Amino acid sequence: MRKLLLIVWLFVFGHAASAQTDRGTITGTVSDATGAVIPGATIEAKNVATGAVYQAGSSETGNYTLAQLPAGTYELSVNLPGFRRFVRPGIVVEVARITRIDAQLQVGAATEAVTVEAESPLLKTESGELSHNIATDQLNNLPVVTLPGVGGLGKFTIHSRRRARCNQRYVAPAEPNQSSRC
Repeated sequence: MRKLLLIVWLFVFGHAASAQTDRGTITGTVSDATGAVIPGATIEAKNVATGAVYQAGSSETGNYTLAQLPAGTYELSVNLPGFRRFVRPGIVVEVARITRIDAQLQVGAATEAVTVEAESPLLKTESGELSHNIATDQLNNLPVVTLPGVGGLGKFTIHSRRRARCNQRYVAPAEPNQSSRC
């Protein structure tokens, strides 16, 4: 029984630990005003808080990816000779999230810049995953589940800081006629 419990514990917590990261990704496509993809553009993401600059280039298909960016707010710029510089401030990179920013370059001098002031799209087209980030205070207010004993379907308690009158309640009593102590 202990070996089985150990295997289950290693599987559950080992898998959860490998999925933890403090990084996010910015990806997108660089195109011109007609929608044709532009290879060879220089993409830079500058972390507003730290000033760190991360660079990438657009591929032959016009795609770029800036992976493993520390979470924070970034300013994205795209440069290519013969086109105006594309600038997008206020991009929020969240933990374990992919943010898509497509850049449409306009013909002009590189000294000119096109600054886009818009929100990131809410639709995730990179994957079918569904996720949600919660703040630390929300996480701290969740009830804590404790399971006394290991064997069978026994009783377990749910502790919550929000319940001042009774800090435990029995959800699955061991005997059919056992009542809650609250």
